[in-house]
Amino acid sequence: MKKFLALLLAATMALGLLVGCGAEKSETVTLKVWAPQEDQANDDCWLPQMLAKFEEAHPEYDITWDLGVCGEGDAGNTVKNDPAAAADVYLFANDQLGTLIQANALSKLGGSYLEQVKADVSATYVNTVTHTDGEVYGFPIAPNTWFMYYNKDVFTEDDVKSLDTMLEKGVVAFPMTTGWYAGSFFMGNGGTLFGEKGVDASAGIQFGGEAGNAAAQYMVDLVANPNFRNDADGLGNAGLKDGTVGAYFSGSWEYEGLKDALGDKLGAVALPTANVGGKAVQMMSFAGSKAVGVNPNAKNQKAAMDLAAFLASADSQLVRFELRNITPAATKLAETDAVKASIVAIAENNTMANTAVAQPSIPEMGNYWTPMQTFGEAVVAGSVNSDNIADQVEAMMESLNSTGL
Repeated sequence: MKKFLALLLAATMALGLLVGCGAEKSETVTLKVWAPQEDQANDDCWLPQMLAKFEEAHPEYDITWDLGVCGEGDAGNTVKNDPAAAADVYLFANDQLGTLIQANALSKLGGSYLEQVKADVSATYVNTVTHTDGEVYGFPIAPNTWFMYYNKDVFTEDDVKSLDTMLEKGVVAFPMTTGWYAGSFFMGNGGTLFGEKGVDASAGIQFGGEAGNAAAQYMVDLVANPNFRNDADGLGNAGLKDGTVGAYFSGSWEYEGLKDALGDKLGAVALPTANVGGKAVQMMSFAGSKAVGVNPNAKNQKAAMDLAAFLASADSQLVRFELRNITPAATKLAETDAVKASIVAIAENNTMANTAVAQPSIPEMGNYWTPMQTFGEAVVAGSVNSDNIADQVEAMMESLNSTGL
């Protein structure tokens, strides 16, 4: 009898365990997510769609969503103001990486999350979210760079390979007075920013010497060309639309308006070469990225990491591309029919791979923008000229490498 009762008790306990397992509830979590307004304006937008799919893919979480609007370019300032109260998962531009890490607002990736990033995107993209400690701090989902738009009625596919050839045939606008663009000729002629990988603050910015003087001379000659226009206050965009400009340099954010105005006449390509110092050198833009980051202050790190990885997946990037025409970072998507049919995606991918330098994200990079803009403004104004180039480049170098940020 005792043996029977013992067996009955054991069976009852086992049944209780089975019932308990079957009735186990999902983990209740609240996730605060920030993204651009364009990604969440209505239920058909990218973010609501992805959050619904995430819930389906992760039944282990019972999620309450707390959504907020924050553009990638604003994340650095917004999140660092109060990291503890900021979003658990948010989108950011990689040039804010150093600032966000200093504010303890970005979690480094490891394990399967790091493996996903390295498997999904190229080394160029990985470098954009790698800090000075060698650790990776975000999931890249899109490029952040600039390239060249042109009118196919003005320039041929061969013409747009050389800026000097283009200037012989039509008007070209270039934003010489904007730091993000003006360094193109220095970088193309061998100039470096903080060492080979852009993370060595002690190496400084090296835009000087004979190579730097030659780049500056090209800029002076370019401004003097009758077919050159300094692109300020939207001149390039408006000029391409009304026919007064044949080509100008910008990014994917201006594609829709240009396509509406030019239709099939609109072309987009990676950067041309320029005849600097008597040789063809490749103009270089900055290679940056838009990425998904996780806040180390998030109460549920695993759920936040899982969501960030999901939002940055190739499938998610493809949906965002289809909805907003934002070029995906995932390598395998470059071969899909939809991406191959996009002139902007092709131009951005070619630029990231062949005509761009990884934009440094260390805090010292903050001292680049004003001196570079000031130099470009001086070139346009004529105060930098053939008679004083060496002195002006040396003065620029001192400003670029000053200790103030």
